[in-house]
Amino acid sequence: MEEDKEIVSLKEKEAAQNASEKKKSCCTFEPDLLPFKLFYFSFFGALGAVFPFMSLYLKQLGFSPREIGLLAGVRPLLGFCSGPLWGSCADRWRMRKYLLVISTVGWVAFMIGIGFVTPPRQIDDNCPDVGLNFSKIILIRGNLTIEEALPKTYTKLLENRGWMFNPEDLSRVFLIVFVLVVFGELVQSPTSSLADSGCLEHLGMENMNKYGCQRSWGSLGFGALSVLAGGVVALERYTVEVCGVIVQMSNYRICFYIFAGSMFFTILAALLYKFPKQEADKSSGKPGPAVMGTFKLFCSPHYASWLFVAFFMGVSNGLIWGFLYWHLENLGASQFLVGLGSVISCVSEAVMFFGVFYVFKHISHTAFMAFGLIGYIFRFCVFASVTNPWLVLPVEIFQGCTSAGVWSALTAYMCSVIPPDNLATMQGILHGVYWGLGSGCGSLIGGILVQRLGAPITFWIFAGASGVNLVIFLVAQKFTKAYPAAENYEEIISITPKNTKETSYDKLQ
Repeated sequence: MEEDKEIVSLKEKEAAQNASEKKKSCCTFEPDLLPFKLFYFSFFGALGAVFPFMSLYLKQLGFSPREIGLLAGVRPLLGFCSGPLWGSCADRWRMRKYLLVISTVGWVAFMIGIGFVTPPRQIDDNCPDVGLNFSKIILIRGNLTIEEALPKTYTKLLENRGWMFNPEDLSRVFLIVFVLVVFGELVQSPTSSLADSGCLEHLGMENMNKYGCQRSWGSLGFGALSVLAGGVVALERYTVEVCGVIVQMSNYRICFYIFAGSMFFTILAALLYKFPKQEADKSSGKPGPAVMGTFKLFCSPHYASWLFVAFFMGVSNGLIWGFLYWHLENLGASQFLVGLGSVISCVSEAVMFFGVFYVFKHISHTAFMAFGLIGYIFRFCVFASVTNPWLVLPVEIFQGCTSAGVWSALTAYMCSVIPPDNLATMQGILHGVYWGLGSGCGSLIGGILVQRLGAPITFWIFAGASGVNLVIFLVAQKFTKAYPAAENYEEIISITPKNTKETSYDKLQ
């Protein structure tokens, strides 16, 4: 009896120690995790200073919705092709750190080029035929402005400002930006996947719950610098008059200044990254890992269904980031409201990243992915129906579930079957499908639909498509099976709930 009591006491102490370590992982200072926190905060902060305003910046340059959709779509589509390739090369030849530093430098070089491209020249006094004779309207309407006289036509002119600029000069600027986007993406595409692989390798599967704590700093950085950039840009707004039409303009170069400053700390953090296991394997002469097994894994029906839902959610995310703020500005939203919306969504992401791995102890990853699709249905319905842009802000709370939560579920589920040697390959595929192919198609399709049908109808279409995708995913999970667990692979420690089947990587080798 005394021995049993001692055993129970030891188990209680062990449980208390484990609880204390878990609490420490998120609430105490850990010097070895500082490079990851710094990288995520500064890198995503740099993106937050630019990307929420990118479509507005390109719109101000005179690009049409279709051209903006093309630019926004080409970037992630190239990332879909180059990201997995870079990731597999980084794993095969054990060069993750070198590629990480090179890709962060590429971000600075090419994004600054886009931000400081010479704008196209505005048209001269000989106004082109844009469907209105502005001088006659002003004479006939007297004191009425064009906006008051013809509100629909006026709004259409502001949505596509290409008529304001010299056509040849506008085409030249578009070509320059397009080239910068293409070559920039080929260099910078593996940045986030390599950063994730470094963090996951450092933590190990036994400390996977700490990943969300590190990744939450990215959401905080994105929100903080987004509202900072939005507030400063809002103070720098001015008006110009072209052919009798008064157009509001903004100094978006401020966003690129903030981007450059934040990327300096990103490069510094990348230099501090360490890949101990990869470096140890390389120094010991261990043969490089076989990366093709990772690609074979995603060819099986069960895991292919996960990639499909990740692709669709990437499509939805690309549409929202590409044209939600465009739609809100047409409804009268200011740059400050745009920045505030980014803050709300990013805070919700940070909170979700912080606690999502504790949620996975109670519900399966499959159930969480389904809940994410339901969140997209609700968000798209609200975007399509509101007329007051301020009403969108409360809905942005669901960004945490549909973005951070979904990404964490996807990463955690796939990490349970991928060995550490192939983390960069796995992350490259996931990033390529979600942030690459998915976001790219979302931007391209969104650009076409918004130009032809308008933003509200486009959001209604995607709400229906989310419902269809939800049914497809649940059916696929019901009638396809994961590979049985491999008991002889000691490095894989499943973090899935008890009601979720573990999977195996070696079955594909």
